[in-house]
Amino acid sequence: MKDWYAGVYKSLIMASVVAFIISFNSSGNVSLGALLSGYCVLILGVMMILLILFNNVLRVTKEDQSTLAIISSILMASGPFLLMLGVIGFILYLIIRYKDIILSGHVSPSYYTFSNIAILLFLMQIYIVYTNISTEKFHSTGKISKLTSDLIYLFGVLTWMCSLIIFTILRYYTTDGFIVK
Repeated sequence: MKDWYAGVYKSLIMASVVAFIISFNSSGNVSLGALLSGYCVLILGVMMILLILFNNVLRVTKEDQSTLAIISSILMASGPFLLMLGVIGFILYLIIRYKDIILSGHVSPSYYTFSNIAILLFLMQIYIVYTNISTEKFHSTGKISKLTSDLIYLFGVLTWMCSLIIFTILRYYTTDGFIVK
């Protein structure tokens, strides 16, 4: 059962990488569709990993532990993934909310720059996560290392800042389609 479950979340993560690569090499509806599908599939993969982390924390908790201690343990174990999930959700919201102006090209050119930076940061996070969840230690203990957790936090904060810049660009710097050559 565990091999099957691990195969599913690894496949979802790899499918998101493929979708992001497709979005880099295309434009228009295809690029936007690949971007949306990449983020959605990545959300599913991260949620499956979160289930493993939650299960591990709940398995080792004692019956006499307080609810606050259990919630604290869950947040400590899964914090980087929750941050990643929140940033993905926010960027997904932005893409859906501002889909029409993105497709019509009425966005600042810096939107595309920061969107690509966000994708690259997510790809780095995916690489770090994938190399850690492929280890025997993760399969046996269900825990990620402290260094991996800190790196995911670091890239998560950078991606969060990038998503705020994307929000600002989409909200306040839309154009009428005029392009400077």
